[in-house]
Amino acid sequence: MTEENKQSDHLAEYRKWLVAAEQKSQEDFDKTVLSLSGGALGISFVFLKDVVGPKEIVLSGFLLAAWLGWAFSTFAVLTSYYLSHLALRRAISQVDCGTIYKQTPGGVFNCLTAILNATGAVLFLVGVCCITVFAGANLSTKGGTNDRTKTTTSSAATSTTTAATSTTTTANPNEGQARGGRLLSSGSTTAPTKE
Repeated sequence: MTEENKQSDHLAEYRKWLVAAEQKSQEDFDKTVLSLSGGALGISFVFLKDVVGPKEIVLSGFLLAAWLGWAFSTFAVLTSYYLSHLALRRAISQVDCGTIYKQTPGGVFNCLTAILNATGAVLFLVGVCCITVFAGANLSTKGGTNDRTKTTTSSAATSTTTAATSTTTTANPNEGQARGGRLLSSGSTTAPTKE
């Protein structure tokens, strides 16, 4: 075998490896986008139910846009799977007919598959951006820490009022004295009010 034939054999083998690697890479990309879009839809429902809850939703259009982005992303990737299958069949037919070098391999199906793969990725990212805006708006206005602070503050105020009322009503009048309209228990350091 001549040196030129060996080199062309190695090049042909390398080309086959590149084609297989490209196909594997595209399959992994499609599966990843499909999984992320489906998972993001599920997580957004949980976020809406558990974090936002029954409270008023702020910027709900962004939530809807995120859902639509992820739904259409999933649709685009699933459609690209089917069109990829048709492109491969078309390429096989072109090889059988001997027109593979005269036409685009896979024909229009190959072009549509590439467009839908890119569209799926872009729509997934649009969904991520929209849910980020939605979550930021709803967490800042409805944040769990704000609600807990309000509840703790109002509970503390209620407890203080209750304690003050019970101290005033149960205080022994012989131990305290009236000064400036207030009853002070003995040992209190509160100054009387001027009237």
